[in-house]
Amino acid sequence: MKKPAPTSPEYEKAALDQQRSKNACDTIVERAAMMMLEAGAPADMVIDRLLTFAGAMAAKINGSPRTARAFRRLAANIDAGVFHSITGESAGKGH
Repeated sequence: MKKPAPTSPEYEKAALDQQRSKNACDTIVERAAMMMLEAGAPADMVIDRLLTFAGAMAAKINGSPRTARAFRRLAANIDAGVFHSITGESAGKGH
């Protein structure tokens, strides 16, 4: 099947649908995390459970080697400061 052109109405609809799905997923994950915290789970446990679920799902879909590479890229991005705007850290801090 031919991909729609980037300026076509079909492409724009697909992009909008994808953004809506992403927003829905973000809301659901946030609510799940809040439910875990409200149930008394410490933040470290919530993070562990979310990362474990994500890693297992990715490994099942993409295989362990590809998932491990993705996690290493994520770790490198974190080290490089991708979240500094929300943590208040600056380059070189926190190590």
